[in-house]
Order: sequence, then C-alpha cells, then structure tokens
Amino acid sequence: MLVYKKGDKVMRRGRTVLEIAVKSSVIGLGCLLWSVAGSAWAETADAKVLDQPPKGFFVNLALAQGYKESLDSYQTERFKPVNPGTAFKSDVEAVYMVFDLLPRENPANVIGQLFQVTGEGGADEKFLQEEAAYLTTAQESGFLVFPRPQGGWVPGEYKVKIHLGEKVTDASQIGTLRFKIVS
Repeated sequence: MLVYKKGDKVMRRGRTVLEIAVKSSVIGLGCLLWSVAGSAWAETADAKVLDQPPKGFFVNLALAQGYKESLDSYQTERFKPVNPGTAFKSDVEAVYMVFDLLPRENPANVIGQLFQVTGEGGADEKFLQEEAAYLTTAQESGFLVFPRPQGGWVPGEYKVKIHLGEKVTDASQIGTLRFKIVS
C-alpha cells in the first residue's frame, strides 16, 4: 500500500497518469471489441440484404414467363410481366425479369446474373449466364431475358443476382430474386 505525504505532488501525478493509462487501455480495448463485433454483424447483415429483393431503385420488379409492351400517356414504352411467379415449369422457353425504375437523372445499366442453387441448403451456386439492359433517362421500364440453358432447365432452385453499373463488382449487387423450376 502506498502512503502519500501531504504535498507529495510527484507521487500523485504518477498515480494519476497510471490511472489514466489503465482507463484509456480499457476504453480502447472495449472500442476495439465493439468495432470487431460491429463489422462482423454488418457483414452478415449486408449478406442478408443482398440475398433479398432490392428496395428503393425499382418501382415494380417481377419474374415472369414473358412480357407485353405498351405505351403510357407520354408514349413511352412500358413492359408488363406475363404470367409472373416464382415457380416455372421446366419446359418454359425463358424466364424474364421485368421491371420499372424510379425516375432518375442518369442512365442505368441493370445486370442480372443467373445461378443454379446447388448443395445442401443452397450453400453452393453454379453460374449459368449474365444479361444486361441499358436504360436511358427517358426509359423507365425494361426487362432481362434468361433463356433456357442448352441442357434444359433442371428442376430445382435458381437465383438472379441483380447489379447496377457497367460491370459486376463486389459493390454493385443490390439484391437477389429467387425462383424454382418444377417438372
């Protein structure tokens, strides 16, 4: 036990500096642990968000067996889904991703990557194809076509990863749509 004499400023300063160093170390360690836990949570939260349909950029978004074209009151092309759904028969010629975008100031490049989900619990995925649509600022509606693969549609689960931008990067994915092929 340390005993301080009245007026012993050097000992008090040493003790105060030691207390500050210990408290700072504890606070720093707490912040480090908090940031590590927070980044791990953010990574799992981001992964969950990316595995869901995108929000905020699309007004309407559907998977369908086809589309029909119409003109709106401004004589702008609009595409509407034909037989939308999340399950399609294996003899379907193609699966269409039909969408309407929010008005924007810049052109948009929408990219869809089609994957067949494989493995137990859908842990693995097999890349099948990539399609893209470039929309000018005047175009607010579009579609992507995923034709039947050469070997035909294999019954099971599929997903379309949706990206915005000129090329696919880790940061360009904004969501995912899932569908099933049934026999």
